[in-house]
Amino acid sequence: WKTSILSVMLASRKEEMHEQIATVLEREIVEETESKDDLEKQITVFKHWNLSGNFIKAAELALQIGGQLMILGLNSQADLLFTDVITSLKNEQEGVTHGGICSSVLDAVEPPELELLLKVYIGKGKALCNLAKGKAGAEAYQSALDILHYTPCAFEQEFDRSVCFPIFSGLFIVLKMGVIEQNEGGSYEVELCKQFVEQARLNNDPVHYGRALAMQGETLARHGKFEEALDNLETIKSIYDIETQHVAICKAYGSDRVGQAFSHSVNWNHALGRTDAALATCKYIVEEIVPMSDPKNVHNTFCLIYSVIVTMKEHDKALEARDLFIAAVVDPFEEHFGSGGSTVTKPMWKPILMVLDMQGNGSKEIEHIEEYLEWALDESSYELKSAIEIGMGNYSATPLAMFAEVPYYLARREEVELKKRKQLIQTARAQMEKSLENAQKCIPYAKSYAREKLVAIGALSTELGV
Repeated sequence: WKTSILSVMLASRKEEMHEQIATVLEREIVEETESKDDLEKQITVFKHWNLSGNFIKAAELALQIGGQLMILGLNSQADLLFTDVITSLKNEQEGVTHGGICSSVLDAVEPPELELLLKVYIGKGKALCNLAKGKAGAEAYQSALDILHYTPCAFEQEFDRSVCFPIFSGLFIVLKMGVIEQNEGGSYEVELCKQFVEQARLNNDPVHYGRALAMQGETLARHGKFEEALDNLETIKSIYDIETQHVAICKAYGSDRVGQAFSHSVNWNHALGRTDAALATCKYIVEEIVPMSDPKNVHNTFCLIYSVIVTMKEHDKALEARDLFIAAVVDPFEEHFGSGGSTVTKPMWKPILMVLDMQGNGSKEIEHIEEYLEWALDESSYELKSAIEIGMGNYSATPLAMFAEVPYYLARREEVELKKRKQLIQTARAQMEKSLENAQKCIPYAKSYAREKLVAIGALSTELGV
């Protein structure tokens, strides 16, 4: 027993020392202006707070630093921070766990601690989804939901229930990535959406209610109810104010999921044969939403304009779409993160730009045709994480459909030798067929797009004698 007492005393003394060090370092950062943006110093302070056993200080700092890391595209490092905080709450006691945390620990937490714990799990889910690790992201979000449903203080009046809304949004995102299995009727998705909308409505905050309605619109459209989805968008229009809500929505959900409802509505109008309405919505997104959006949040901008880019290219505006893509996505990314930065959709950028270049220029000379040929003839160019393929296939055409159009447009060019053209059209067909197969888990537009392109590929195949 003496050894046990000594061990406890030693552990307590270690925690005190880490707290003292953290306090001193934190004071130094406040006093030294140049240190306030020094992530390395901030992480050092975090580690000491975490080892001191002060969960609130450690969690608050992890969320602050983790948010900065994710903006910089350093999602793996953010995930490690969040994991360190979660691990600090785990202990060696046996018993039932919820989200990896022992029930005895959750029984003792107060509302402010629970709010922070849920935010940490949500941050972890976002970071993992940004890395296209949908399954791990789903586990993080589900852990948060399990903790929310069990923890006694979650039912106290002091608990801020708006903290839990990003859990519903996160689970919906990983569902769209194809990592959560559900029955044919989509009962999991429908019930998840129902819970979110009702809770957000009761909370009476336009930021969260708007996100819930946007999720409801997507759910309706995924079940073929396009008219109802568009009616839902009218409700969103009545409460959405990008000027006052954009920052808050991005902070809560990672990107402006409410604004992205307009991007989804482009596809809903396509499904109903309303081309003019789809093009008008594209114009509204480009002129009203994109300019008011944070240029550093490149993932959000990409999600906003992906359906716009595809629609423009399909209506003889490929070169205009290319200029828009460079101005709204590529250039801001280079400015804020440099060529070495990363974001989940970056593997799509080069093939999109190649397709828009070739489609827009038709039979005109292409400056980088040898570079395009090298990319198209390399089998590894078509390797893409399924989470990205399915996830973005719920915004418009699947990424692989865009990739397949690179060899298709090259095969149309007469200056390319016939042997290569035949090889290219075979590659285009194989990749577009994969896109169509993947699109079965995506929105209807992704399926119709792949089918339409396969017809064009088949016609060129016949022409080339393949």
